[in-house]
Amino acid sequence: MKKITLATLIGLVLTGCGGGGGDDSTAPQPPVETKPQLVMGTIDRIDPVNNEITVNGMPYQVNDVEYANKPLADGIALLQPQMMVELTALTKSNVTVSIEPTMVGIISDITANTFVVNGVTLNYAVHSDLKNGEWVMVSSLPVVTELGLGYKVLSVIKIEKNDFGNRYELEGRLTNLNKVDQTFKIGASTLVNFSNAATNSTIECENGRNDIQCLIDADRQWVEVSGKMQDGIFMADEVEIDSDNAEGQEVEIEGIITDINADKTKFTLNARNKFTVSHQTKIEYSNSNKPADKSRLAIGSFIEVEALNGVAQEIELDSDDSNVSGFREFEYSGTALSTGDRGSFTVDGNLIHIDTHTKFDDDLNEYNIDSQSVEVEGVIINGKNVAREIEREDD
Repeated sequence: MKKITLATLIGLVLTGCGGGGGDDSTAPQPPVETKPQLVMGTIDRIDPVNNEITVNGMPYQVNDVEYANKPLADGIALLQPQMMVELTALTKSNVTVSIEPTMVGIISDITANTFVVNGVTLNYAVHSDLKNGEWVMVSSLPVVTELGLGYKVLSVIKIEKNDFGNRYELEGRLTNLNKVDQTFKIGASTLVNFSNAATNSTIECENGRNDIQCLIDADRQWVEVSGKMQDGIFMADEVEIDSDNAEGQEVEIEGIITDINADKTKFTLNARNKFTVSHQTKIEYSNSNKPADKSRLAIGSFIEVEALNGVAQEIELDSDDSNVSGFREFEYSGTALSTGDRGSFTVDGNLIHIDTHTKFDDDLNEYNIDSQSVEVEGVIINGKNVAREIEREDD
C-alpha cells in the first residue's frame, strides 16, 4: 500500500514552499516517513541482523518485544514468520512488538490434518517435529464456519512455556453464558469456568468495570481468557473483553470480514474491529492495484485496511475472488412464513434455516416469527441459507 499520511503531506508542503526571506544556503530536509500508530497483522519476514521485521508488506525496526504487556528478554529471537503481532509505532524505527496469539497451550490429538489445543479442534497440518504434549503458540484469524465463528490457522509454533509466563491462553466468541454456574463457551466446544476471575475481580471490560454484567453485555463478542485447562474445562483466572482498538487512531489491520451490513458501508474485521466505508474510501486489488467496488466486500473476504478514526481510507482485497471461509452471504426482507418444521421459515419463497448461532433482535424468536415483516442476513452453507441475524423490517 502507499503510505502517505497527514504528517507526510504536511512535510511535503513545507519543503515545497521556499518563502521570500529564507536562507537558501540550507537545503530543505526530506520529510520523515510516518507509519500508522497501530499495525496488526502477521510477520512476513524477520531480519535478525538488522533487528527488523516485515508486517503487512512493510519493514519495521524492532525496539522491544512483549507478551501480555510484559517485556520478553530474548526479544526478536522469539519471533517467527506467520506469528500474529501488534505494532505500536509512529515511525519506521523503534517499534514495540506485542505478540498476539489466539491460543497458547499443550498440543494433543495430532493427526495428518488436525490437532487440539485448549479443547479446540483445529484444521491444520502441523510440522512433523511437533509431538503430543508439547507447548505451542497458535496464530489464527476468525472465519465463518457451519458452527459460527471458527479459526483459520496461520501458524503453530513450538515454544518454551517459561518464555511466555506458563500461561494457557484462548481467544474466541463468547456464547452460552451461565451466571449460576459461572461458565460460558468459546467457539463451538470449549467450556470456560470464570469463577476464579469473578472472585479476583479480573474480568476486564472496556469501561473499567470488572463484574459479571460485563460478560452479559459481551454476548457474542470476542473475548480473551487466560488460566489453565483442567479436566477438559478452561479455568480462567483472567477474562478480557476484546474492545475495538481501531477506533480513535490511525491503524493498519489485515484480516477477515466477519460481519457487514446490507449496503456495504459498515463492516467488522476479525470479529472486533469496526470500520465505516465512505464515498472517499479507495478500494483496490492488492495483486494488481486495479480499482474494485465495495460490492466485492463480503463475509469471509481477506482484506487489508488503512483507517483513521474508524473510517476506512484504503482497502486492499487479497484477490479478485477472495473468500477465505468458502461461505457467501445473503439478505432477504419480507414476510416470514413458517414451514411447519422447527428451525426453518421462508421469506418470499426463500427457505431459511435457524441454528444455534442465529441472533434475533426486536423481541423476535423462532416461535413468534410467523407472519412478521423481517430482514434476514446470513450465510450460505452447503447450499442452505442459514440466518445469522433476524430483525423487524423498517417501516
